[in-house]
Amino acid sequence: MPEIQFRPGGARIEVEPGTRLIDAIRSAGLPIASPCGDDLICGKCGVRIVSGEVSHEAKVERDAKLHNRVPIELRLACAIRVRHDLVVSADYWGSARQ
Repeated sequence: MPEIQFRPGGARIEVEPGTRLIDAIRSAGLPIASPCGDDLICGKCGVRIVSGEVSHEAKVERDAKLHNRVPIELRLACAIRVRHDLVVSADYWGSARQ
C-alpha cells in the first residue's frame, strides 16, 4: 500500500492504491480547502508534491489552476490518485494538529 508523508509535521498514512489525494489528506486529519466539492473547479486544494510519482497534469487541472491563479508548481489534490509513495506539503500544515 502506498504511504504518504505530510510536511511539515511528519504525519504519515497508508492508503489503498487509487485513493484520491484529497481524501488521504482528510484521513490524516489535515485541513484542505475544497469549496467546489472536489470538482476540479476552484483550485483551492493545491499542494506541493515533494517527492514521488503522480500522474501527468490533465488539461482540466491546468485550466483550473490558471483560472484560479494557482502556482504552476502546485498540484490539485482532488485530481491526483495515489498509486505510489508520496511526500506532500502545504505551508499551512505547520500549524495543523498532527
